[in-house]
Amino acid sequence: MARLFRKRTENKGLAPGSLVFIGTQQMEAPHFQYFLYNKESVEVNECSTVEDLPIAKEGTIDWINMDGVHDPDTVESLGHKFSIHPLALEDIMNTGQRAKLAEYENSIFITLKMLSFDPKSIRIQSEQLSFVLLHQNLISVQEHPGDTFQPVRDRILHAKGKVRKLGADYLLYILLDTVIDNYIYLIEEIGERIDDLEIQLVDNPNKKILDYIAVYKKELHYMSKIVRPVVSLLRDLRRTHSPLVAKETHHYIEDLHGLAEHALESLESYRVVLNDYLNAYHLDVSTRLNEIMRVLTVFSAVFIPITFIAGVYGTNFDELPELHYSYSYPVFWIVNIVVAFGMLFYFHKKKWL
Repeated sequence: MARLFRKRTENKGLAPGSLVFIGTQQMEAPHFQYFLYNKESVEVNECSTVEDLPIAKEGTIDWINMDGVHDPDTVESLGHKFSIHPLALEDIMNTGQRAKLAEYENSIFITLKMLSFDPKSIRIQSEQLSFVLLHQNLISVQEHPGDTFQPVRDRILHAKGKVRKLGADYLLYILLDTVIDNYIYLIEEIGERIDDLEIQLVDNPNKKILDYIAVYKKELHYMSKIVRPVVSLLRDLRRTHSPLVAKETHHYIEDLHGLAEHALESLESYRVVLNDYLNAYHLDVSTRLNEIMRVLTVFSAVFIPITFIAGVYGTNFDELPELHYSYSYPVFWIVNIVVAFGMLFYFHKKKWL
């Protein structure tokens, strides 16, 4: 199955907002974890039904994280309880979404990809991540549980930084910042592997290096297709006039937009580096081939006159004056050797060798 796109035959012909899961089911049943907090306190709990989720009261922020997007009934119940737009609910269940931002009357919807790297298969894996920003609630939806947001949970639990002092929009910012930081980390990890290829390319260029170059180019191209729309998403979020995003948060989002652009530029830089490696590999192969062809050409040029002499005296004519001369055989070899060394001396003088 394609990593970027999912077949949409399941919702073909259905009305907009119809809840149909598009993707691969990652867990048996959806699961919720929520943080209900303010400056003074924090409440953390887990549940398996929408009915058990709290709604933030005035002066508190409620972060609800949902793992598992395959159950339409659960997603629909979540939408009813928090008044989430039907189109946002549809996008949550479509795991083949391109990164996007959509503003509705009472909410902002964001979806993008979270990435991970499998060093054994040298393959980038992606997971769809969606956010719904409300006045005092932030809902995040993942395909399966993960530990990417664990540092943010720790900051909330231990009241580190500004997260307990600011609103749900700031929480959205630090979660997005965690995702972008992970992009940077993965790019750096792959970048180190690409830098190692340069040493191998100089020391021992071989077809295995060519295979690695092809794999890294494919993975970087895949990451570029994911990161590029995220840059546009953050640009739109930075320019939003929604009252759900405070003025102070805009400064943080602007900085995050710059970080995403840096990630995209790094990807493009490494793609250029890989192209240079590929050109260097082909140049090395071409140079080696030219060296081989030059040696073979020299051997051919040396043996052409020798072959001619052997051909003349290897004919079946009786009237060849030298055939019956008693020293014909040693003279034949002396002539061949003189001709061969004479040509080699000439090639050396011309600096062809």
